[in-house]
Amino acid sequence: MYHMQLLNILPILIVLLIQGEAGYANTVKPVNTITNFGCAGRVPNYYAAGCVKWGPTGPRSTDVSLIMAPWNPRKSAYDCSLADPEYYRASCCAENFYVTNVLTVTIWKAKCRNIDGSEIKGY
Repeated sequence: MYHMQLLNILPILIVLLIQGEAGYANTVKPVNTITNFGCAGRVPNYYAAGCVKWGPTGPRSTDVSLIMAPWNPRKSAYDCSLADPEYYRASCCAENFYVTNVLTVTIWKAKCRNIDGSEIKGY
């Protein structure tokens, strides 16, 4: 009898566990907020590691602010979680200039890439 009840409850428990894990998965920060990354030698033509302030900033609503990514000596990699908390999106850019300035979203998308080398589609 108990065996039968367990078999009836098991699928429900599995669904609840999966949904619980999915809830935690959605509490992370947006795309490219991975810590411990590198650009030079990994993303061709986009060697400068930067951290992007999430959301528009600057004189125009289409501006984004970038800073050079802080180095994490314990991990031997860049880590945006060590920067100002607003600058948590990692990005690889064509030159150091682009990771030390406020840029329009259009220029950021043209001169920088996601840390996997893919084009930036949005923020």
